[in-house]
Amino acid sequence: MYRNTFAHVPTTLFTKVSILSFIMELFPYPLRKSQKAIMQTIKNTLESGSHMVFESGTGSGKTICALTSTLEYALAHDKKIIYTTRTNAQQQQVIFELRAIRNKLSSNKEQVFGVGIQGRANMCILARKNPEFAKGTAEELSKLCSHEKKKARNTNQKNKGCQYYRTFLEQKEKVTDLVEWATKTLPTAEEFITHCEQQHICPYEMNRLLIREATVVVVPYVYVLNAMIRNMLFDWLSVPEEDMILIVDEAHNIPEFIRDLFSVQLTTYMLTNCLYEAEKFGDPALVDGTVTVSRFCNLLLEIISTLRDTYVYGILESGIRKGPIEKTDAFIPSNELETELLSRLTITSKKLHDIIGDLIAYGEKIQDYRQKEGKLPRSYLHKLGVFLDVWMSLESEQYAKLVVDASQGKNPRIEAFCLDPAVGTGILRQFHATIHMSGTLEPLEEYRDSLGLPEDIELISYPSPFPQEHRRILFVRDVTTKYAEMARDKKIIPRMKKYITDICNTFPQNTMVFFPSFDIMSNFLNDGMKQDITRCLYVEEQGMSQIDLMDIVSDFKECSSKQTNGATLFSVIGGRISEGMDFPAEELEVAVIVGIPYPKPTARQRGLQRYYDIKFRKGWEYTVEAPTARKILQSIGRLIRDEQDRGIAVILDRRASRFTRYLGNLTESKHPLRDIDCFLNQQSYFGKR
Repeated sequence: MYRNTFAHVPTTLFTKVSILSFIMELFPYPLRKSQKAIMQTIKNTLESGSHMVFESGTGSGKTICALTSTLEYALAHDKKIIYTTRTNAQQQQVIFELRAIRNKLSSNKEQVFGVGIQGRANMCILARKNPEFAKGTAEELSKLCSHEKKKARNTNQKNKGCQYYRTFLEQKEKVTDLVEWATKTLPTAEEFITHCEQQHICPYEMNRLLIREATVVVVPYVYVLNAMIRNMLFDWLSVPEEDMILIVDEAHNIPEFIRDLFSVQLTTYMLTNCLYEAEKFGDPALVDGTVTVSRFCNLLLEIISTLRDTYVYGILESGIRKGPIEKTDAFIPSNELETELLSRLTITSKKLHDIIGDLIAYGEKIQDYRQKEGKLPRSYLHKLGVFLDVWMSLESEQYAKLVVDASQGKNPRIEAFCLDPAVGTGILRQFHATIHMSGTLEPLEEYRDSLGLPEDIELISYPSPFPQEHRRILFVRDVTTKYAEMARDKKIIPRMKKYITDICNTFPQNTMVFFPSFDIMSNFLNDGMKQDITRCLYVEEQGMSQIDLMDIVSDFKECSSKQTNGATLFSVIGGRISEGMDFPAEELEVAVIVGIPYPKPTARQRGLQRYYDIKFRKGWEYTVEAPTARKILQSIGRLIRDEQDRGIAVILDRRASRFTRYLGNLTESKHPLRDIDCFLNQQSYFGKR
């Protein structure tokens, strides 16, 4: 019933024409500068079965180059392509490019078939309709899904279990029709989920089925970097790793993503929920009966409070605080937590391990009980046991153990922060080949070293294909977001506000203002800037849903096509808008970068810098300078998407001059309004728009 869609593709397709000719048969657009070179290098990488890391400017067509060249190889050598992205918007773009490739072909169009997969919370219709389920982790939703499917398969329990899974099991004709529809239309993940919901069938199971037929599978990073989810994906694909090609899009995000994925933390909020579970489900004694669950959790709360007071606040045994509270985190000795637990409980290390095992076992019982009640199978006591098990087994040289109080005492925590992304990249060496690409990846050596890739791999930076005169970057010297200077000179903030409001109010072109953080943006807005800007203002809010965010972006874009003064959009550097969203032509022509987005000088950041100093002798360059430059370039990259685009960026910080190596044609401006006006009115350069 589920035929191989591509079985009819003649093998002579790959023998009658040269490899390069077939690549160009697939390539759906006129070639831009460097694109043929990019595809040739990818082809060489695939043939040698190695790795490639390359940088090519925003809008230069990296996605279509990577897809076209890897598709040619995959179809000829029976390989699967796993294309990883950070955001849903980037995932959509891959499917759009696959459609363009398919439309270019005169025959055998169905050989170009891809599937987009999102997280289970998005793919599961039950989770989409239930706010509690939507907040579940991948593991929790997997347990929930297995339980619901088991009930649906039980013939003695009619109308029980997931109704969407029952449709998948019982209505074979509907399944076949949906397979044919997906094969013909090549839907995005969002389109596919909506269609499945309309057909009352499970998108997750349908995707699982379609993956067998797909040459390209587009997934979030976590599907490759999380071992549990990766194993599930690879089971669906049913091919060995050596028959897979991995493409990593927006690759500059990967090191930080892995650090977050492999870091673990224990918050007071989590311990409070553990106490609630003990109160609701019972408070059993652990191991030999001397320690109850509630006593153990309360003891951990006391220890976290003590660690925070000692290392963050600097309170000595006398209770005297050492100076004002300026820090939000601090290092703690690697064995401090264990030492405190053993000392206060007067137990051995073996008994502590037994307690951890009991917590995990008791948490699993709570998960089962909640699941039988039709609730999310969540247990905080289970999470606590898993956390302690991981905490005590970590390699200290690759992790920094911290106590953190980032919300003024509301939810202090202890955290094991992963310093080395290479702990999660062993899988990369198992693929047939990997292609890592981004518009902002310099220095390429830092990316290679951070991920533990072989030293002899291909590292290439391709020049921008667009005329240099179409983009200009200015900076001013009389402002900065450096805290010490702003505290010393009270005129800096009013001066910066004036620059922003003058630029936004003077020019009719769509303008975007990028702030270093949501906090700084809120400070400017609350200080009267919202009223000072006289044209339509849109603001990205922290925690805004993807739907709401796309709504304001769409409204902002539409202002460029109306006979108005355009609009202003406030966003943050490193946020969802600054990476991966396109604003072609008049949709964005002026960008204002408010300050230099250096990482905060936290203990976590110091630990990272020290680790890279020890390992590579490049702590500052790898952990401060390069990540900061990438964030700036990503924001500026929203300006230019094709040969006809033009745009100007103004960086409001004197420290911008330190990044000339990365920014290129950076010019100091003493009169920003005049210089912006001059650039925007150089019609002789750009022609009429």
